[in-house]
Amino acid sequence: MIKKTNKINGILLLDKPSGITSNKALQITKNIFNAEKAGHTGSLDPIATGLLPICFGQATKVSKYLIESSKTYRVTAKLGIKTTTGDSEGNVLAKETPKNLQNETIEEVLKLFIGNTKQKPPMFSAIKVNGIRLYKFARKGLTIPRKNRLITVHNICLKNYKEDLLELIIHCGKGTYIRTLIEDIGTQLNTYAHVIGLRRTSIDLLDNQKIITLKELENIKNNQILNRYLLPLDTALQSLPKICINKEHQSSFSQGQKILLPLKDSYKNQNIRVYDHGDQIVGLGCIENDGLLKPTRVFNLN
Repeated sequence: MIKKTNKINGILLLDKPSGITSNKALQITKNIFNAEKAGHTGSLDPIATGLLPICFGQATKVSKYLIESSKTYRVTAKLGIKTTTGDSEGNVLAKETPKNLQNETIEEVLKLFIGNTKQKPPMFSAIKVNGIRLYKFARKGLTIPRKNRLITVHNICLKNYKEDLLELIIHCGKGTYIRTLIEDIGTQLNTYAHVIGLRRTSIDLLDNQKIITLKELENIKNNQILNRYLLPLDTALQSLPKICINKEHQSSFSQGQKILLPLKDSYKNQNIRVYDHGDQIVGLGCIENDGLLKPTRVFNLN
């Protein structure tokens, strides 16, 4: 007999352990909740730990807001060694004894990477070239030409430097490969570098929220207690303007129909959170130039 799955909605802030892929962590979590539908928002490398939001049910419709949000990482880098993957999981390609550096020298180099810069994605990544993920080429020992991508690094803080170990706090925008950033920092320091420790500590849209480990989840046997760890899906949408509509408008909106509302011109051409008279989110909409509110996402939370 097939076990009936749960139609749950919400966002779980998982503390991913090291040693497994983000997809494996997702599948374990989905199984714990016996959820019908789930997806993660922004992969962490197997070596990495920390915040991995899991979106259940209708919350998968807002995952892009978490993926696109800026994130903060605590990184430990080892100087003097270059690996195939840019982290300690790869094979060593080159090795040297790094020179002793002054903190001031390191901080001056870190400043070079703050702001908008271009970064070449690593071969060991999930980016597709001609429909094939780069890591599949890399596993065969192949190197494929990759285009540089624009990334944004908001800040890099030097937390500690001792001998050949560098500890950094990095606050960066979406699409930033920390492994590549560390390698590039190493190059500017006239040495090699690779990641030996990486933890995602926060996502801008989810500041000051409690995260839970897989071990803690596995020890919870009561579904009601499990569900207490789910955040409402609109947690990921707090940066958007909010409006409330009446029952009549809600019926039309939920059926994908445009509605006319007396809204501010400043709301035009941007996404808006739309709530019903009971203050439950019913979807996202966009005010078009004709003044009509067009549904862009409709949530069925009942």
